[in-house]
Parts: sequence; structure tokens; C-alpha cells
Amino acid sequence: GRSKVETELWNGEYYIQKVKVIPEVTVPEVLKSPQSTTCKCKNIPGNCTPAMAENEVIPKYQYGDGCLSDQLLGQLLAHVAGLGYILDREHVKTAVKSIFDYNFKSPIDSFSNVQRVYALNDEAGLVLCSWPRGNRPALPFVYSDEVWTGIEFQVAAHLIYEGWIEEGLAIVKAVTERYRGDNRNPWNHIECGHHYARAMASWAVKLALDGFKYSLVEHRLGFAPRIHTEDYFTFWSTNSGWGTYSQNLEKGFFALTVDYGCITLKTLELANLTTNKITINGPKGKIEATVEPGRIVFQSPITLST
Repeated sequence: GRSKVETELWNGEYYIQKVKVIPEVTVPEVLKSPQSTTCKCKNIPGNCTPAMAENEVIPKYQYGDGCLSDQLLGQLLAHVAGLGYILDREHVKTAVKSIFDYNFKSPIDSFSNVQRVYALNDEAGLVLCSWPRGNRPALPFVYSDEVWTGIEFQVAAHLIYEGWIEEGLAIVKAVTERYRGDNRNPWNHIECGHHYARAMASWAVKLALDGFKYSLVEHRLGFAPRIHTEDYFTFWSTNSGWGTYSQNLEKGFFALTVDYGCITLKTLELANLTTNKITINGPKGKIEATVEPGRIVFQSPITLST
């Protein structure tokens, strides 16, 4: 699957959609796009000639050559789950930056949108899709020109995972500015209904900034902060408990606390631990472990409680 995606869908900047209707399928008239041809005229009136188009049925509501903001959603989920890269690492890094470059509008006032308006005037936002190389379908998927916080937080998190920190935080800032209280309710992201904060993907931004990793099966916990590494503080949560993590590199200090429940650990991965000459103290005194740069492996699994 990876090989096929890379071969057929990678255009050098991002992953596209190939729209093909298999011969055995008949597209109902109601689902045919008015532009039922594959056209290379970039939708400029008068440019299309019979020699430039093939008579092919194009269904409505596709995106084709567009740069889709959630084209890498599966890859983001793989990062959150600690599964690594599904697609080519360099292609992924380039593609998520292309999403930011082409789809983030700051300000958005010059962008035309005839659908629902969730960002306007001098506000910034990430649209769902764009066509930087032309070939926009006559009837693309309905919400392609809208701005959704669920997609914005997802792309922001992925940018951070790929090292585009400023770009990711620029999207986060755009969302918080649009819902800062005096203009819209911060607890009422209005894309679908009212009176709730919709974008659960916002949690992925925190995981990306923390460089958080956790495996219940392997009893492995890890932190690799991407900002403020010299003096970092955050909270963590798992299925069995939650607490805080902090590090101060000037003092050579790393601390993990449990404030509720418990956590069992065999391995603690600390990206900013650059030495094996450390002492590990727990609630009952010194803890025996094998220490190497970036990782502490306890001689036997330890359970930390509140």
C-alpha cells in the first residue's frame, strides 16, 4: 500500500487523489460533475478544447489534484500511537509543510468561500483544501473552502511532529484568536451544533509538544519536549493514572510524579538525558537501573503510586 501511494499519488509536494470510475460502475446522473471531463485547462473559461480533454465521467465531490488538509491523518495517528512512519519520511515532512503553505490563510479576507463562514476579515485559518496547481473540480467536495478547528489542530500537531514548530503554533494561535471570548465563545466551536469544544485533535498538539510516548504492553514512557527544553513542565495521563513531568537541564534534574492512580514502568525514555552518570531516587530511596543517554531501564518493573 505504501509503495502504491508513493508511486501513484505523490506529486513532489503533497499527495493527491486519483479519481477513477471502474468500468462496471455506472455513475448516476445526479452524481456526475457538470465538468465530466479530465481537463488540463486549469478551469480557465475558453481554454478547454476537445484536444485537451478526454470524455470521462467525473463524479461530484472529489478533490483530485488538490492539496487536502487531512491527507496525512493516518500518519498523524501513527505518530500519536508511536508507530513511526507509514509513508516516506521526507515526503511526509514536505507534504505537511505544503498544507500549511497553501491552505493557511493569514489574513483570510481575500479568500472566497460560498459555504459556511467560520473565519473572516482579518482572522487567520486553515482551509480544508486548495488547488495550487489548478484543475479544481467544477463541484469539489462541499466543505473544501471552509475552516474547521478539528482539521486545524490535527495539522498543527502534525507540523510539530515533523519539526515545523512555528508553523504548527501559528495555526493554534489562529484558532485561539478566533475563539478568544470577546468575538466567539472559546467553549463553542461552531462548525456543527453549539455549546461544545469540538476539536479533540487539540490534545495531539500537547502530545506533539511533549514528545510523549507510552506503551502499556512494554511498560514504556517517554518525553522529548520540542519547546522550552531547558526548563519544561507538563502533565501526563494514561489508562491507570496521571501526574506531572518536569526537567531542568541546567540543574541536571528530571522528575516524574504520580498525582492520581499509578503507573508501572520498565523503561523511561528521556530525549534530553545526555549522560549515564545519574542517580535515580524513588519514594523508597535509590532505584537500581541501567542508564544510557536517552533511556533508563529499570532492573525490574516498578510501580509508582500517588
